[in-house]
Amino acid sequence: MKYLVLVFLAFFTACNSASPLTPILNTAPAATRASDLQILLANSQHLVGENRFPIGVIRDGASVQDAQVHLKFFDLTSGEPVATSEADAPYYGDNLGEAGVYVAYANFAKAGDWGVEVTVTENGRAPETKRIAFRVLAQDPSPGVGDDAPRTKNPTLKDVNGDRTKISSATEDDSILHRLSIADAVTNGKPTVILFATPRFCTTRTCGPSHQVVLSLARNYAERVNFIHVEVYKDFETFEPADAMAEWNLQTEPWLFFVDANGKIVHKYEGGITAKEIVPDFLKFIETR
Repeated sequence: MKYLVLVFLAFFTACNSASPLTPILNTAPAATRASDLQILLANSQHLVGENRFPIGVIRDGASVQDAQVHLKFFDLTSGEPVATSEADAPYYGDNLGEAGVYVAYANFAKAGDWGVEVTVTENGRAPETKRIAFRVLAQDPSPGVGDDAPRTKNPTLKDVNGDRTKISSATEDDSILHRLSIADAVTNGKPTVILFATPRFCTTRTCGPSHQVVLSLARNYAERVNFIHVEVYKDFETFEPADAMAEWNLQTEPWLFFVDANGKIVHKYEGGITAKEIVPDFLKFIETR
């Protein structure tokens, strides 16, 4: 039995953690490069409890957008692989172009080594399976679901005399997202949506599309909900990270947080977001707040 365990573990490839502001989606596990099908983990951390689990599916260097994707999760913490759950992962990419992802949800009972078996079925092709190992953390290194949102005093339009280009790299006018600091928003009795992203300089090319989703929501719901965009960089020439990134201990971008009227985080999303995925979650969020 021990030999079978070692063989199974050998099929999994551990993923390196992301470097500061470098998205995990850009780092393909080495073992997946041996064939023309690649599976990429699209988030930088996994935690004990329920997790949004996005992956990228790449073939011949291009995003696969019309496959059926099924995930099966294994607990590897005891040295023997134990299947724990499985789920289909629908595709989300309506505004992300080549950066679309397949998203499932998984619940990890304990910290340590875990694995995922990804089965991809494309029209005209036999199903293919890849296995990837990853580590589950006991605690969230950044503010997590259930935590109080840090009372961050990020710069607003008032701090830059109304010149939003000093605090946002977005090409379109997003002043509506820079009226309040996080500290003001999460204490004014309204629910809050916070996006950490750099639309112009994003290495994943997903910050701009994510920013557009949040901006569209803000234009329709600003009377009921606070909307905030926090730029990743405080200086667009030196690219020094914004103080808020350090305060929230965020090492990648973009990140989206939903914060309730009491200032507690109730949802968080890493990586590119789409209207198809986020709008239904947002509507449920405001219905209960």
